Amino acid sequence: MSLTSILQTISKEYTPLSDKTIAHWASLIKQRTYPKGYILVKEGQYSDMLYYIVKGAIKAYYLKDGKNVTDWFAFEGDFMCAITSYFLQVPSPHYIETLEEVHLLSITREEMNLLCDNYHDFERLGRISCTKTMLQLQQRIVSLQFETAQQRYENLLERFPVITQRASLRDIASFLGITQETLSRIRANTRI
Repeated sequence: MSLTSILQTISKEYTPLSDKTIAHWASLIKQRTYPKGYILVKEGQYSDMLYYIVKGAIKAYYLKDGKNVTDWFAFEGDFMCAITSYFLQVPSPHYIETLEEVHLLSITREEMNLLCDNYHDFERLGRISCTKTMLQLQQRIVSLQFETAQQRYENLLERFPVITQRASLRDIASFLGITQETLSRIRANTRI
């Protein structure tokens, strides 16, 4: 799939973009493929990159007492960045790692700002993308506060039906805020 086709797909998914906007955006984008297990961002690193996942899966996690605490997954069609570092221009508290081979589009914060300043339709894309992320975060908070572990797992499978083939059970358990043993019991009792 060509870069222009990918950007047109994003335009259809999020908000209509003019051909001029797409052409300027395409001139700034870098395309890269990374292998499984590649660390895109390390804790303590400054990151001004925004990624769009064309193919593959990524996780964001903290290291707490030597253990990975997964707090976000992103898949095809998602935007992803080290959010604290990207927006506040501070060292990232996160690691961002590929879960499988990924094909990414990347653009810097400065280039994003340039596009937002020059194209109202691109600014709308940024706003819609941020809104989508905020709503997912709100849903995650509500889930952690009010749902049982079983409900959280079932809802995760509804949103990402093949997540168990793409992420480790350790990462899924961490994301759900439960132990691997609890996840194993839930999986044994779940017929989805």
